[in-house]
This record gives sequence, structure tokens and C-alpha cells, in this order.
Amino acid sequence: MKISRIDLNQIIFYLSASLTIIFWSSAYVGIRLAVTEYTPESLAVLRFLTASLFLSIYALIKKVSIPKINDLFLIGLAGFLGFFLYNITLNRGEMAVTAGTASFLISTAPIFTCLLSIFLLGEKSNVWGWVGIFISFLGISIISLSEGEAEKINIGVFLIIIASILISLYNVLQRFLLTKYKPLEVTCYAIWSGTLFMLIFLPNLIKEIQIARLYITLTVVYLGVFPAALGYLLWSYALSKTTSTINVVSFMYITPILTMSIGWFWISEVPPLLSIIGGMLALCGVVITNSKGK
Repeated sequence: MKISRIDLNQIIFYLSASLTIIFWSSAYVGIRLAVTEYTPESLAVLRFLTASLFLSIYALIKKVSIPKINDLFLIGLAGFLGFFLYNITLNRGEMAVTAGTASFLISTAPIFTCLLSIFLLGEKSNVWGWVGIFISFLGISIISLSEGEAEKINIGVFLIIIASILISLYNVLQRFLLTKYKPLEVTCYAIWSGTLFMLIFLPNLIKEIQIARLYITLTVVYLGVFPAALGYLLWSYALSKTTSTINVVSFMYITPILTMSIGWFWISEVPPLLSIIGGMLALCGVVITNSKGK
């Protein structure tokens, strides 16, 4: 029985997208584990030094082009916001918030991207878009209350919301770069530039890597190779094998559920029930905004 080219592309898409979502879901759990022995800054630099090395080898094999000098500022800004600041705030946030909750909060990034696109790029949104935004913020509010103690808001929730805004800013900046470069090239440039900023933490990493358990260090290396480098490579490849944006977006909705499953299996962690309810509500808002808000 012969498999048509269309069927083969679909198989490749689903396989690549599925592996990517598994890797990205496991990243929240890996970070939660790694911050028990590494500072958020040292974790970031070790992870992305590993990812940069992996991507450099791939770039040499694929002969990725060198960016134009005129675009270096925008590339540097994308790397600074989307990888340097994003990962520092996410890592710090996960010191106080469960992996599943962090995944729910980061999943609201499309809401912030939508708002930034409206105010910065002049894009339009209909009534359904605003309804989805409202529902998502309601869900975020419930998570904030559930993760805090008494009347005190968990600072980790606040930091991860900032991380979500940062990745949204990166998504907006990325649109300008994607008019000149391929998605994989933009990812490589941004990760490399973000890693350069992280090198200020290298002295601390050298100290911490000497006392951290090998298992934890290997977890950080895993975060660099699979969720960071290989995850983005597979995602770019998956995008090249489909013409349906809905198919791509639908995979992202699975991330929080998968993260909770991996968190329960790997580190025996389950978010508070109210956080799960708030997270599902926030995710519903994202679905409404993405499907009916334009």
C-alpha cells in the first residue's frame, strides 16, 4: 500500500508537532526540578549555552545565512526579551509556582500578543476577541488567588505573567524579522543573541555546576537540547508540513494538561484544584480569542 505525499506530510506534521509539545511540556517540570539546585540565572545560561552549541552545529550543516547588520539591533532586542528576560522571569517564577500552573499562565501569551498587536500594530479585534481576553484575565485572577497565601499574592504568579508578556513581545518583534528571514533562522539568531546576554551569569554557573548533583545538571542539559534546540527545530519543520494554522494552534492547547501529567509522573507534583480551574478558564479565553476574535 502506497502512502501519498499529502498523507506523508500529515504524518510528519503530527509526529513533529507531538514531539515538540512533549518536549515543551516537560520543560516546565525540568525547570521546577532544576531550580532546587541552580539559581534561575545559572540555569538559564547552562541551558542556552547547550542549546546554542546544538543549533550552531545544525546551522553549519544547513548553512544558515548570516543576518544583515541593519537587523542586528532588532535581533538583539528579540533575544533579550524573548530568551534572556523571559527565561530569567520564568525560572524565578517557577521557584514558587507549580509546573502545571506555570504552563497555564504561559499559555495565555496569545492574549497578550493580541493586545500588543492591537495597540502597537493597529490590528483589529471583534467582540468575541474581547470576550476571550476578559475570560482569560478572569482565569489568571483565580490562579493568582489560589497560589497565594491568605491575602498575599504569590510573587511567582506575577513573574510568570511578566514572562508571558515578554514572549508576546517577542512574537510581535518576530513578525518583522520573518519578513526577511526563515522561521528557523530567526529562532537561531534570537537564541544566540539571548545567550550572549546570559554570559554575565557564567561565573556563578561555574561555581554552581561543581556542587550540583549530576542528575540535576543532566536535566538542565536535557532542557537545552530537547525543549530549546530540538523543540524549535521540530516546530519549524512541522510548520513547513502543514497549511492549516488551526492544526498548529490546537497542539498548543494540550501543553498545560501534558505538563501536569509529566509533573505528576516525574516530580509527584499537582497544582491546586483552584489553579487548574483558573487555568482551564484562561485557556478557554485563549481558544475563543484565537478562533473567533478576528
